[in-house]
Amino acid sequence: MTIDSTDEDMIREAIDHYAEGMRTADTAILKKAFHELAILCGYLGDELIAAPIQGLYDWVEANGEPATYKCAILDIDITGRVASAKIRETDPHGDVIDYFHLLKVGETWSIVSKVWDSEPASG
Repeated sequence: MTIDSTDEDMIREAIDHYAEGMRTADTAILKKAFHELAILCGYLGDELIAAPIQGLYDWVEANGEPATYKCAILDIDITGRVASAKIRETDPHGDVIDYFHLLKVGETWSIVSKVWDSEPASG
């Protein structure tokens, strides 16, 4: 199957919404990245967190804008109407590797799951 560069661009746009929403603690922007039925599951230190996507929105609202934030796309893999992306985030909480699963519904790519593990901030 041929991968349409437009699909990759739209996936990057969804991830950009995620990164901008996290950087600015703006859940309205963050919600543009996710499907309404998205889920999240991962570790903050040794604590396992699993929840519907509303859990992320609540966390962002409770924690506010981070002092620093970086987000880099490490990899994107597309098969038809599904994709995965590997992301590295860095903020005052530490470094996180996210694995996003995305789904194309109509002409829109949305994150349907966020799975991650974190490492403590160094220094």
